[in-house]
Amino acid sequence: MNLSTLEIQNIIEHSFLPSVCTCSVGQDQSMTIRVCDCVTGKVDLVATHVPLWELNTPHAIATLVVQMQQEINAHKGMHPTFNS
Repeated sequence: MNLSTLEIQNIIEHSFLPSVCTCSVGQDQSMTIRVCDCVTGKVDLVATHVPLWELNTPHAIATLVVQMQQEINAHKGMHPTFNS
């Protein structure tokens, strides 16, 4: 199955709703995906150099989204430590 770049971007961006997700494609055909909290605007995750050619099936896209969501959730669960 061949998905267009716009279709891939649309699927990924909508997968992170209600967060704000933006995707951009570089000259090397790799994608940068930026996910921000919709309330605070804080950047939750930036994935760079994601190989666009590997996102050629819905399963591949879903796998990427799940991995990114797990990473976001793992970081949100972390509490800062303060040294005195």
